[in-house]
Amino acid sequence: MAVTLLVSLSIAMLGCKSTDKPGKPSSKPAVKKPAVKKLAVKKPAENLMPRIDPKKEKGLVSLDTDVAVSITVKNQTKSAISLHWLDEGAGDRVHYKDIDAGAEVVQETWKDHYWIILDKDEKPLGIYKTTDKDGVIVIK
Repeated sequence: MAVTLLVSLSIAMLGCKSTDKPGKPSSKPAVKKPAVKKLAVKKPAENLMPRIDPKKEKGLVSLDTDVAVSITVKNQTKSAISLHWLDEGAGDRVHYKDIDAGAEVVQETWKDHYWIILDKDEKPLGIYKTTDKDGVIVIK
């Protein structure tokens, strides 16, 4: 009786039926777990700021407002760029940050402020005006 019990336990542990030959797995298919569906994680839409032609820089002046926002500048070029604010007085360029190639920075600012991006040779790449929402500038 002990031998029969031991053989039955061994067969059960191997996943065999008592009618199967020892050492062969059962012909009964294994129970498969239902496939787990991976959900795509959507990133929130970026508020891309429209580019203003740098030729229109003359006469642009940031306004004095009380709505705080931030801009994220993503430098996707192969060289450093610089971020300059066009001030509230005469629209003069005020240097704020240098941004390395492949880097990104966040700059706190205000609604209706103008920002200009310059390449390493100080050539204007674009001007951007903030709105009442946080914005993103991508330089390629």
